Amino acid sequence: MKNFLFLSVHDFRSRRKTCVHFMTTELAKRGHARFYSTGLSRLSEHRGDTRTDLADKANRIEVVDGVECYLQRGLWHPFRLKNPKLQPLEAAMFSLYRHRMTPVLRQWILEADEVFIESGMATVYIADVKRLNPKARIIYWAADDLTVIGAAETIRRDFIKNFDSIDLVRLPSPLLLSGMPHGRTSIFAPHGVDRAVMDIPRPSPYGEKPACVSVGSMLFDPTFFNIAAPAFPDLDFHVIGAGRAAESLDTLPNLIVHEEMPFVETLAYVQHAVFGIAPYRDENTPSYLLDTSMKLKQFAYFGKPAVCPEFALGNVAGRCGYIPGNRASIIKAVSSALAYQEPVSIDLVEWSEIADRILTPERFPEHRLTEKKQT
Repeated sequence: MKNFLFLSVHDFRSRRKTCVHFMTTELAKRGHARFYSTGLSRLSEHRGDTRTDLADKANRIEVVDGVECYLQRGLWHPFRLKNPKLQPLEAAMFSLYRHRMTPVLRQWILEADEVFIESGMATVYIADVKRLNPKARIIYWAADDLTVIGAAETIRRDFIKNFDSIDLVRLPSPLLLSGMPHGRTSIFAPHGVDRAVMDIPRPSPYGEKPACVSVGSMLFDPTFFNIAAPAFPDLDFHVIGAGRAAESLDTLPNLIVHEEMPFVETLAYVQHAVFGIAPYRDENTPSYLLDTSMKLKQFAYFGKPAVCPEFALGNVAGRCGYIPGNRASIIKAVSSALAYQEPVSIDLVEWSEIADRILTPERFPEHRLTEKKQT
């Protein structure tokens, strides 16, 4: 039985689920899975860390759904310093943080056969994994481009420096390849789906009025709802798990804000919605979002049209685009979604196949990405 270790700034026990959670669940079916969450601190909690509600579970091992979990929490964590003159201080912070590695992380690295490292802060541990356990296979789980998410210069520099220590780079979109030093170790493995969970019939959580729904907080733009909700008083707008961004939403009778809830509970809202909403802000949004937006994939999976900014339309049927902040285009997009009658479908790969691509890439040569970085 193999030992799998996932390093991430997420926590496996979080109510909000991302691709790292689904992949770890699949790994737990194939071996001994461990999930180490790094970077939680009093500092990050003050800034709205989504793991704050798990603080009482920090710094101890807990087994959940067959996965050993550990959430590292301290008084501080290293962070990005925007002033170039302070780069030596930033690098020193990250170095100190790494050298104060917890005994649990050290042990888990030593015992791992396969180590998954998510893009972001966990990337700083690539060199430590290679040093402590040179026989372990390192998989870089690229959820986002480091530059796009504003990663610290130290993280980006160390990533390039240690890139060739990575055995396999998982890219959920071919468009992420340009952010890699090279593509010799990259494989295309999009976000998957667990049909056994998604296809369970669930009762409607809505009342008699038709309803639409937004799930998650990524690039959440409250302006959309402050424009759309009063324009469509006979339609309920449900907002789930938007976090602090929801605090600027207007108080309206047809605008219902929900706290973050377990992933499976959100599915009923999506299943029974008239359409879904992906209210992304326009902040030089990366083109790979067309491939990596899980909410847009979920809406299509349940046959729902989606209202989203024009930059997220792509060539996907059922998406109704608008210009962020533009009242006329928002009203037109909502009206189009309400009137949409064409079938909406999407071909999603099961998470089990995604795990196969990662663990046995030699079986899937057609999904290898070997293009050189574009200049």
